[in-house]
Amino acid sequence: MHFGILLLFANAGSALSDDELWKAEMDLGEHVEELGYDSVWVPEHHFDRPYCESPDPLQALTYLAARTSRIQLGTGAIILPWHRDPLRLAERISILDSLSDGRLQLGVGRGLARVEYEGFKVDLDDSRERFSEAAQMLIDGLDSGVIEHEGKHFSQPRREIFPKPSRSFRDRLFTIAMSPESTVAMAEIGGGLMCFNYQYPIEQQAAQFDTWRARYREVQGTEPPPPTLLDFAYCHSDPEVADSHMRHYLSRFYSAMVDHYEFDGKHFGNTSTYSSYQSGADMLREYGREAGFEAFYGLQLKGSPEQMVETLLERRRLCGEYRQMLLVSFGGMDYKDVKESLRLISEEVIPEVNRRSAELAASPATV
Repeated sequence: MHFGILLLFANAGSALSDDELWKAEMDLGEHVEELGYDSVWVPEHHFDRPYCESPDPLQALTYLAARTSRIQLGTGAIILPWHRDPLRLAERISILDSLSDGRLQLGVGRGLARVEYEGFKVDLDDSRERFSEAAQMLIDGLDSGVIEHEGKHFSQPRREIFPKPSRSFRDRLFTIAMSPESTVAMAEIGGGLMCFNYQYPIEQQAAQFDTWRARYREVQGTEPPPPTLLDFAYCHSDPEVADSHMRHYLSRFYSAMVDHYEFDGKHFGNTSTYSSYQSGADMLREYGREAGFEAFYGLQLKGSPEQMVETLLERRRLCGEYRQMLLVSFGGMDYKDVKESLRLISEEVIPEVNRRSAELAASPATV
């Protein structure tokens, strides 16, 4: 089973300066290779220091490429509607893939926060169209080494990409989707599906994966790769300590997340592409953030190593084969605690999950 780490660059609840935070997160990115994790990912977010100050995942991953040798390097994700020139983006992607000897995993998404769309002077209602158009330009261009396009949002005369891409991204493409509509749309683009575990019980998430798999087979004519589930995670040998520690720090980040996305706002219903979020926002306003946090917290990956193993195996039973991504640094948690949690997961959780997953895979009853 693949285990990756998504760095957060989140300053909510932290006493660190921006410089200190970035150095600490980059150190964490190096450290996870030493612990044997399979991949490290960097998101793209703008204009919100408490939530996430990571405006350029490709630049951050270029640094990590030079400081590591084995671990896969993922963009989690590049938000395509905010980029007005897919050709320049393709060039930068090709440079990093060349320097890292093909370790780059290309994650793309369309974003959600109004503050970021307004900052880049892009209409929220154009997000799906801009994403689909830019994604196709990137995928085709990185495959062929040439981008040429005439569309509604992007116009590009024929130009070659240098350094010339030497490896396909078709099996290294990941698309982030949260709404049911986006899940289906991402199957039509191809690549692996990535979903944050913050709104659905695992049974409903498993059903969403099945919907995506069915559409993927229909459109792509082949078996889909394993989807990816992203969780906030904290592990401690004492389950009570794990619960109290994670609850304290994650509540700080949760508040910053709700503020950033306006998850209790009224604007989603006025958009053509994010209307599915409005019912959740209405519920959050009705029941309040404290209740919202409890629901969110209950979905996350936490506890002792033994508890984590059982949670992950139950997910494997319900979801079939999937990849697990962990978000481990949040709310100003001390990096010593973050690293100890990562060590426990790498030494006591992952080997046991892999051992028992192999037994599940060999069983005739495996879903």
